[in-house]
Amino acid sequence: MPTITLAVPEDLKKAMDSSKMINWSEVARRAFIEQLKDLLELERMRKVREISEIGIDDNRDFNSKYKKELIEITNGSHEKMSLNQLNKLLGL
Repeated sequence: MPTITLAVPEDLKKAMDSSKMINWSEVARRAFIEQLKDLLELERMRKVREISEIGIDDNRDFNSKYKKELIEITNGSHEKMSLNQLNKLLGL
C-alpha cells in the first residue's frame, strides 16, 4: 500500500499521541474516502444538472438517441433510475 506523509500542528500531534487506542492512519483513510465520495457526488450532480438543461431544440453535438433518452429522463416520462443506472448512463 502506498504511503503519504501529513503535516499537522505540534499541539495536534501531541493530542493524537496521547490517544494510543486510535489508529490515526485509519481515521485519515476514512476521511479521504468520505471526501472522495463527496467529490464524486458533486460531479454526478454537475452532470445531472448539465443534462437536465438539454432542450429539444438544443443544437449541441449529441448522439440523437442519447439526447432523446436524456430528455425523456429529465422530463419525468421515464421510470425513476437507480443510482447505478444513472452512473452507467453518465459513464461513471
